[in-house]
Amino acid sequence: MTRRVHRGRAEVRRPAPARSWAAGPAPGRRGHGGGRARRGDRGAGSVLVLGLLLVGVVLCTAAAALGQAVVARHRAAAAADLAALAGADVSLGRAVPAGGPCDAAARVAARGGARLVGCTTGGLEVVVVVAVDVPGALGGLGPARASARAGPR
Repeated sequence: MTRRVHRGRAEVRRPAPARSWAAGPAPGRRGHGGGRARRGDRGAGSVLVLGLLLVGVVLCTAAAALGQAVVARHRAAAAADLAALAGADVSLGRAVPAGGPCDAAARVAARGGARLVGCTTGGLEVVVVVAVDVPGALGGLGPARASARAGPR
């Protein structure tokens, strides 16, 4: 017990009985519900966390699929460059394989994991178009394509 003097009279204050926060605010006081969840809000935090987790998984999956498409595009570009150079070497007489410049370009593109879609020669210049299949979810959109030109100029 504590004793307090207020305006000339002594007042004895007794400590309040211990209350649990789960019991709500003390009588006569306003509170925030006393930590007690309303019946309709129970489990709302769990649903929110599961929803955010699902959004994260979907975004990570989309980023992985996009990454696979970018890698396929880079592989196609590298294969097209090498195939065009191989075709140009044949047309310039630097290499003498069986077949012409487009046959050499097709062999090099296949070794690079691509397939030759188009090949045109004009004088000493070779232009090739190659395609690489995109793995995963974005594979249905079609292959990654790239073209390259090689020759003197």
